[in-house]
Amino acid sequence: MPEKLDKIRLDHNSYISLHVQLHNQLRRLIVSGRWRFGERIPTEMQLARHLDISRTTVRIATQRLEVEGLIKRTAGRGTFVIFQPQDHSANRAIGYLTCSFHNEIHTNILSSAQTELRSAGYQVIFSNSRDRDDEARILRQLLDDKVAGLLLWANAEPSEETVAILSEYESREIPLVFVDRPIEGIRADYVSSDNFGGSYDLVGHLIQLGHRHIVQLMPNFDDLLPVNERRRGYVTALEEQGLLAYAPWKISPPERHEFHETDIYSLVGAQSRHVIQQVESFADAVGPMPTALVCINDILAIIAINALNNMGYNVPGDVSVVGFDDISMASHIGVPLTTSAQDAYELGKVASQMLMERLGGGNMAPRGYAVPTRLRIRSSTAAPAIGVKTMIET
Repeated sequence: MPEKLDKIRLDHNSYISLHVQLHNQLRRLIVSGRWRFGERIPTEMQLARHLDISRTTVRIATQRLEVEGLIKRTAGRGTFVIFQPQDHSANRAIGYLTCSFHNEIHTNILSSAQTELRSAGYQVIFSNSRDRDDEARILRQLLDDKVAGLLLWANAEPSEETVAILSEYESREIPLVFVDRPIEGIRADYVSSDNFGGSYDLVGHLIQLGHRHIVQLMPNFDDLLPVNERRRGYVTALEEQGLLAYAPWKISPPERHEFHETDIYSLVGAQSRHVIQQVESFADAVGPMPTALVCINDILAIIAINALNNMGYNVPGDVSVVGFDDISMASHIGVPLTTSAQDAYELGKVASQMLMERLGGGNMAPRGYAVPTRLRIRSSTAAPAIGVKTMIET
């Protein structure tokens, strides 16, 4: 029994609930065949002590496994694996790996994908990678577990090892569908939101309000397709109206390449000056403050609104701000955020359907699909004020 416990590790600092982490790890051990049909699994008490969690947490995870038909409790004897792959079905495990499980968009994509895949008889093995090295390790583990297919929301800067492992998936003809961002050099299907269209609509909304000095605010990294497409939407919308597309203001978060949800609390709290100083330097360089900021995502938009307020600007009185994603916070902050909403349910559904088409023997060329977004107009945008003030003296 100790050797079974050693294979289970939980991250107590993760965004993902402990019972969800435990459920996913136990499911992986069972579906992959590491825990075989008829084997007894560790008790609630053993799992709770080993993982430093409550028995209630363990019970929630194991109850979900029972509902899925993977284990069965026998009074007086223990809990046993009852999952037994049928000979005719081969491996029915699908890997789902993300590097960015930090808000309800990712939760809804996973939920939708699980619904689609389970209805077709597949078991989903979900994992969340902490960094590039962890991503490569999990991809190797899923390969060793002989998953039938893979859904992947990849790191913004995948390692050489990750690319090499994904090449092995290709050589073994294991179907792969990228979610949100593809990896150069890997031939696979790709599904994302309509990043171009969503950004184009946001800028069009600002232009209709009368804005002419519109600047895009983004994290400081290059060559990520969703970001490039949102940039292209910004540029196209302005150029079609004969307006100038300004160079983007690129914000560098401390020790990170992407803004995550927890950055809101760190960067607008003790480290808020880090962002404010960058926004100030950009504004000083262009002269008059732009009347609107188009932020690459809602996280950065919320940070930007706080930075602008700290500098003495009113949103939207002095500067309108828009985001992208429509996370739950977007409609509940002090100034509800105008944004482009991603359809997370449809993203998970389409990605799963594309993967199942491949699993069914589809031999078409790699495909890309963009799920439409929806413009959500809220209080963070308004017509530009007459005689907008320039940067205040600090």
